[in-house]
Amino acid sequence: MSKRGIIVTGGGHGIGEAIVREYLHMGMKVCYIDHQNKLDLESENLFFYKGDLSQQNDLDSFVSFCHEHLDRIDILVNNACRSHKGILSGCDYEQFQHALSVGLTAPYYLSLKFKEDLMKTSGNIINIASSRAFQSEPDTESYTSSKGGIVALTHAMSVSLSGKVRVNCIAPGWIDVNNTVSFSKEDETAIPVGRVGKPRDIVSMVKFLCSREAGFINGETFTIDGGMNKRMIYHGDHGWTYSCNDE
Repeated sequence: MSKRGIIVTGGGHGIGEAIVREYLHMGMKVCYIDHQNKLDLESENLFFYKGDLSQQNDLDSFVSFCHEHLDRIDILVNNACRSHKGILSGCDYEQFQHALSVGLTAPYYLSLKFKEDLMKTSGNIINIASSRAFQSEPDTESYTSSKGGIVALTHAMSVSLSGKVRVNCIAPGWIDVNNTVSFSKEDETAIPVGRVGKPRDIVSMVKFLCSREAGFINGETFTIDGGMNKRMIYHGDHGWTYSCNDE
């Protein structure tokens, strides 16, 4: 009997790594691509491709690699992203395009290339955005644009592939991808749930959205940030002050 298969971009670190490890533990075959990181894992069900998601040749080769190693394709997780900051630091045309190529064009192109496989299994596409798609700090235009774009791409593809493939999006907030030992009390209490997020928090949502229980959810984006986006704060609140630079 053929094993279920999942494809993860940016699977060599952070949230992508956590997704790879979880689905490998679940007994699925896993193909992942990363531009530099190969996980220290040995399994006959794990397949690593080193490639640059901004290059069409690498994308095409990765598609062939996945078809070679997977019996079937049930889930595509578009997780990889790049940031070249933004307008204040002089992010130029090439840098901005590179961020969009990795964070937006690649997810579209891989979805296009794997759509027939996913249709056969009534599969799922999960796009990983960011809370930065809705909230910003200064000088983040390249990253924010790709993350905002993938939110729109999600609902567009969910309609195009309706009845065949479900497409949903997760927008993580502050996630501790480096397994930090501890955070300050101030950092933790600033988040309504009282802690910084962990990759497992995002993995749990990926698993739910790909489950039968989520069969009526399609085209949605879920912000997973411990409630931080719901906090309203003004100058002087809780000891927080805003420094105004009039220069």
